[in-house]
Amino acid sequence: MRLAFITRRVTIAFALPVTLGAACGDRTPMADAPVAVVSAGLATPESVLWDSVRNLWYLSNINGNPTAKDGNGYILRLTADGAMMDSLPFINGADADIVLHAPKGMALVGDTLWVADIDAVRGFNVTTGNVVTNLELGLQGATFLNDVAAGADGTLYITDSGIAFDASLNVTHPGKSRVFALKDRMAREAVVLPAQSAANGLAWDAARGAWLIVGFNSPNIFAWTPGTDSVTALGTGPGGGDGIIILADGRALFSSWADSSLTVFADGVSTKLRGGLPAPADLGYDATRGLVAVPLFQHDRVEFWTVK
Repeated sequence: MRLAFITRRVTIAFALPVTLGAACGDRTPMADAPVAVVSAGLATPESVLWDSVRNLWYLSNINGNPTAKDGNGYILRLTADGAMMDSLPFINGADADIVLHAPKGMALVGDTLWVADIDAVRGFNVTTGNVVTNLELGLQGATFLNDVAAGADGTLYITDSGIAFDASLNVTHPGKSRVFALKDRMAREAVVLPAQSAANGLAWDAARGAWLIVGFNSPNIFAWTPGTDSVTALGTGPGGGDGIIILADGRALFSSWADSSLTVFADGVSTKLRGGLPAPADLGYDATRGLVAVPLFQHDRVEFWTVK
C-alpha cells in the first residue's frame, strides 16, 4: 500500500531555528536540546546512516510491523543540514521494481547501500536507488536481521536478533542471536551470542580491534574479534540496547529502550548522557560535526543531537 505522503512533497519540522551545521560550535558533552527534529513523512523510522562522501543522511522507514513482508518499507535521503532531498522516497518498496519490506540497519560499501530487511540483505545503487542485488538469508535460518556494518575489507557484518512476533505482538525467540559475515555475496554465520540476547547494534572499535555489540534483551556490552568463535562481556548498561556507534574520542555511545536514553560506555563503565528519548533505534553519526541522529521508532521522528 502506498503511503499518503508519497504524493506530495515531504516537509521538515525543526526543533530550533538553526541548521545542523551551525549548532556544532557547542563543545559541551551533550546539548540541552536537539539541534533539529525531522518529523513529517516518517513511518516507524529505524536507522539513520551518514554518508560523508556524498554529504547526506539515509533514513530507513519500516512503515508498520518490523517482521511483515508487506512491501511498503522505504528509505529517504536528507541533506547534511537536515532538509528532505526527494519529494518521493529515494528507495520505495511500493515500486514494482523494488523489494523492501521492513528496512532496518544500513551500511555503505563503495557505491552500494546495503540494507537489512527481515531475512534478506538488499543492495541498492546510492546514486540511482536502483536494485543491485537481493541476498536471501532465510535458508541459513535468518529470522530478524537488524544492524549492518562494513569492515575495512568490505565484508558486511549483520546482526540477527533471532526474534519474531506472535499474533498478539508478543516477542518470541525462534532463531539464534548471532552475527553473519557477508563477503563476495556469500553469507556465513560468524559468531553466536548468548541465547535470547537478541543481538542488535554493532560498531567497529579500532582501539580494541573488535566489534562491539549490544543486545535488545541483554544489559551486556559484548566484544567480538573476527576469527574467534565467542563474545566477551565488557560491562553492562541499562539493557534494551539498539544502536551503537564509536565516537571520535573512542568512547562507545548506544541507545537504550529500557530507560529511553543515550548512554556512553568507556573503561568498563556506562554513563547516561541523555534521557527522555523513547524507543531510540539505530544511531547515525557524523564524526566531523559531532552529530548523532536518533530515530524514535514509535514516535515517527528523528532527533539530531550534538555530542562532543
